Amino acid sequence: MSLKLGPEPESYTLAARAATPPAFDYTPDSWGYGDVAVERKRRQGALFVLLVSTVLLGAVLFVLLRVGGNNLHPVEEGRFYRSAQMNEIDLARSIDQLGIKSVLRLVGTDDSDRESYDSERAVCERKGTRHIVAKMAASRLPWRSELSTLFAALDELAAREELLPVLVHCSQGSDRTGLVSVIWLHDYRGKPLSEARGQLAFVPYMHVSWGEARSMGDFLDRYEAYLSENPQGRLKIRDWVKLHYFEEKPGRGPLPWYDGKTYTPSP
Repeated sequence: MSLKLGPEPESYTLAARAATPPAFDYTPDSWGYGDVAVERKRRQGALFVLLVSTVLLGAVLFVLLRVGGNNLHPVEEGRFYRSAQMNEIDLARSIDQLGIKSVLRLVGTDDSDRESYDSERAVCERKGTRHIVAKMAASRLPWRSELSTLFAALDELAAREELLPVLVHCSQGSDRTGLVSVIWLHDYRGKPLSEARGQLAFVPYMHVSWGEARSMGDFLDRYEAYLSENPQGRLKIRDWVKLHYFEEKPGRGPLPWYDGKTYTPSP
């Protein structure tokens, strides 16, 4: 005797469909099955953590190198070195190891810098090293008076071999020191400006070209703009400063020597 079953009641079909679990995208893994969506989110989370950790590590290294390190590098091996402000022990060690004959200080000697100046001068006197001060600021364009003092110091260093090697430094050894290194290579060693400007780089010198420190690059941009408009001249930086540079000091109008044109880079 056969039992014939009719079609399923509609209510039963709807109930069965409602009880059907949702479909998941599974792929085999070593333990059986794994949810691809969950695994994807896990990888994205790990990538985000890695990215944030890398950025934080870079920021920490930047602070340590720019503020805590000596930032000591050769500009011209055996003749010209650059660094940050050193403590007495590190400065004395560098003088001995590199045979430094002169220290060119770009930091001031006023109250805020007096302690470092006194200790630095004492080390130089003890080591028989010439100590030269040519104060500059990293937060603005250099003034003609500052550049005049700087070029007088560089002229003497270039003319007297017994004063080399020289160690040039500012506070962190990144901005003012970078500009002076560019000037040395370009004006006194005949290097192309494009090559010399490598001394104003983030790696390895930790120079940043934004904020107040961009003034060092702005100064060179003005010089390059003058050269592009006067290709027949090819003046050195020192001669351009003497003949054409106007630093636009606040509250002061153009002086008689100023040729009436401010040289700025073309957009």
